[in-house]
Amino acid sequence: MSNKILNTLLYVTAVIAIAVIVVFFIKLSNVESDGKDGKAGTDLVDAEKLEGLSALTGKQGTTPGLKQDDGKDTPSVTDTDVPDATGYDVSPAPTTPTDTEDNPSGPVTPTDTPTEAPTTSTPEPTKEPDDKDSIVTVDVSRIDPTKPIVALSFDDGPSVNTASIIETLNEYGVHATFFMVGDNVKMYPERVKMVYDAGCEVGNHTVNHKDLKKLSKEEIKKEIEDNQANINAALGVTISSPVRPPYGNVNDNVREVCKHPMFNWSVDTLDWKTRNADAVFEEVKKSAKDGSIILMHDLYASTAEAVKKVVPWLIEQGYQICSIGEMFAARDVTLENGHLYNSVMNAQKYLESLNTN
Repeated sequence: MSNKILNTLLYVTAVIAIAVIVVFFIKLSNVESDGKDGKAGTDLVDAEKLEGLSALTGKQGTTPGLKQDDGKDTPSVTDTDVPDATGYDVSPAPTTPTDTEDNPSGPVTPTDTPTEAPTTSTPEPTKEPDDKDSIVTVDVSRIDPTKPIVALSFDDGPSVNTASIIETLNEYGVHATFFMVGDNVKMYPERVKMVYDAGCEVGNHTVNHKDLKKLSKEEIKKEIEDNQANINAALGVTISSPVRPPYGNVNDNVREVCKHPMFNWSVDTLDWKTRNADAVFEEVKKSAKDGSIILMHDLYASTAEAVKKVVPWLIEQGYQICSIGEMFAARDVTLENGHLYNSVMNAQKYLESLNTN
């Protein structure tokens, strides 16, 4: 009897033990499952925080299925200009101003869509020009100084429109002077070379188009000579370019520091303002005279179109069209460094000077 009771107790104990073990493993399984769900919840919160951070930094999150932005979108170039409070034009960078006879105008930025990708590499600079360097020798054998002459000049380039202007000049076998600024010289070195190879004159319009009258002597020299180094690097030769001071502004400091002849203009076409080929053409027809230096800007497609009208009309009127350097050389004017010129003597005065000598 006692053995039967003992066996029963052992059996019950075993059953209870098994039940306890089973319950233990069930509980353990639930705890592990709860732990995994908790981690997943933490990951979701972290992802939400990450997406919030991405919105603040401007960087897109890494949520599957979303296209990632590599940040390499090509900026568009437009010809939309917004006048500022002063009435001058403001366009996308670079924002170096151009000039009129008395006032600055819009930016030195090509405002027409490029037809080809710009060259961004710049050759190593050649040596900085010194006082012994001179303006490139010009051939004036084709120019008759006793007949009317005008010089065409283009500021603030080179740009995407320079090639079109050169094409027109080549078509009629004439030259012009292109006064170039630092940013565009470095952006389009192949166009600097194009101007030079076409027999045109490469002029210096400073690095940053600052008003030289407001700068120290050291700053004036840097603006001029650093851009001369840019020009020489693009050309692969060392020249000393004529200078056009931004806004036409000079003072005694500029005259003292500038180791190049300086040229302003006598005819302002206002092409930067009108952006209209016919208006530019009419201004030339109204104002051009023997010995005139005509101011335009090779930034605008409208100016390139105007040149197609201006050049043949001037030729029909009996004008010889040339660069500034050619015009002064043809009239036997010895150019002086630091001196500012606006025009050259006309044919009548030239003949009188010959008779005087």
